[in-house]
Amino acid sequence: MELDDKILREAKLKQRYSKMIIKSQKQILGEAYDQEEMDKKVCSWEKELREDKEKKAKSRKKVREAARIAIASMKRTVHFDDALQVERDFLAIIGSR
Repeated sequence: MELDDKILREAKLKQRYSKMIIKSQKQILGEAYDQEEMDKKVCSWEKELREDKEKKAKSRKKVREAARIAIASMKRTVHFDDALQVERDFLAIIGSR
């Protein structure tokens, strides 16, 4: 789970600061700067972010489903009518009613 969080955070940061990254690349590379290549990188970062979000959502859904099944399969160990029944049995034993 922690690794998924790190990957998702990385993708979010890349997508969030993509314009700044492109600007700095443009200044550094100068003439060798390729706009199409940078646009492809931005698209790939956005795609990576979407995929990571979907992966995280599927993982969360799977965990929730497993928890729901575990709760549904638990046996009841306490019945709410137990206290009332115990009191009735006690009163019957001592002959109160």
